[in-house]
Amino acid sequence: MNLGIVMFQLLSEALGLNPNHLNDIDCTEGLTILGHYYPACPQPELTVGTTKHSDNDFLTVLLQDHIGGLQILYQDKWIDIPPVPGALLVNIGDLLQASFSHFWCSRSCHGRYVLVVHPFL
Repeated sequence: MNLGIVMFQLLSEALGLNPNHLNDIDCTEGLTILGHYYPACPQPELTVGTTKHSDNDFLTVLLQDHIGGLQILYQDKWIDIPPVPGALLVNIGDLLQASFSHFWCSRSCHGRYVLVVHPFL
């Protein structure tokens, strides 16, 4: 759970806030860790993947491998995100976006931190 606390501290600092700001407004309450493992598909041409979505949490942290498959929707086009093995990729989720839009970001961050719509293939 320390990862979540540190991530919220870093994000608070990146926004120019007190490092404990997001922790102080209870963003870390109910932190959970879910683990998913997607082995390489022996026939990727038969794989459908998931539909377009945004993550319904505060933050999603992905440990990347060499396989990849992550895409984001940017200017109405799907862009492949090249994997960097061992890198942590952090997506801002719906709950954090809603917190920013309603509480703070609508006045101060000028849309710099927005949730990412993506499928996973």
